[in-house]
Amino acid sequence: MAKEYTGATFVRRLMISLGSLIIGSSCFFIGIVGDEKSLPILRFLRILPMPEYMDGRDIFNFTLGVMAFFATVILLIMMFGWVFNVSSNRFLKVLVVIGCCCGLPNAFVCLTIGSMLMGVGLLILPATWLACHLTTWYFGDSPGEAINLDR
Repeated sequence: MAKEYTGATFVRRLMISLGSLIIGSSCFFIGIVGDEKSLPILRFLRILPMPEYMDGRDIFNFTLGVMAFFATVILLIMMFGWVFNVSSNRFLKVLVVIGCCCGLPNAFVCLTIGSMLMGVGLLILPATWLACHLTTWYFGDSPGEAINLDR
């Protein structure tokens, strides 16, 4: 039996979403902005024909930055749908799959390499846990039947 969606549920989901975004904001900022202080999407539009001066590491970092941008946007869409209890449809499920494909490599890099740099990578854990929960929520039989955060 699905739990009723109330005002308290809305506030609880909103606070969990905002909390995970605030805690992980430094990781999101580093992943999206990168070291050149410009969005990877803007750099992508400038270098559609790949310049010759980019080595393998630059291309890897650029690709992770673009994937982090897409993963963050999709995570925000997933949070919006969860907070407002939007029922899952095929489009949202495709977005969730794309978000997982973009977010998992970034979370892995952030947790392994970022954790070695004074634990900064551990700040992504709440957002990663919430993304995993939202994935089960969107792919559950009906919204709210996944792991219940609405106690």
